[in-house]
Amino acid sequence: MVNVGIGLAVGALLLFGGWVVTAGLATRSVSAVNAVFLSYVASLGIIGIYVLLARRPITGTQTDLVFALLSGVFLAIGTVSFYGALTRGDMAIVSAIAALYFIVPVVVDVVYFETNLGATTLLGLGLAVVAVVLITV
Repeated sequence: MVNVGIGLAVGALLLFGGWVVTAGLATRSVSAVNAVFLSYVASLGIIGIYVLLARRPITGTQTDLVFALLSGVFLAIGTVSFYGALTRGDMAIVSAIAALYFIVPVVVDVVYFETNLGATTLLGLGLAVVAVVLITV
């Protein structure tokens, strides 16, 4: 039986892949900012319906709610940057480079939360960078 977390992660992988392809197609004639705006309108519609149907109140500490809002700021600015890159670059190369975003939380985890990286984690990070370099050449 497949772990639910892994199943959802695979679903996210496929959906994010679809997002990159459709964003790349959209930015052929739509400006990056307008494409992001339209995609966020669609996203808000879907998540709004989900929130209404789930009937879950927004709860949490004030600090965590601020972090949730701040994550939206990072996401919006990052998405505009990503769409802008798609308008000027090759979809495969742009998405491969942007896919290395996971390195940022690893660095924050090590620096801020003082997590120790094991040899396999370091090897994995190195191989991911090598993979992106191979994709982009």
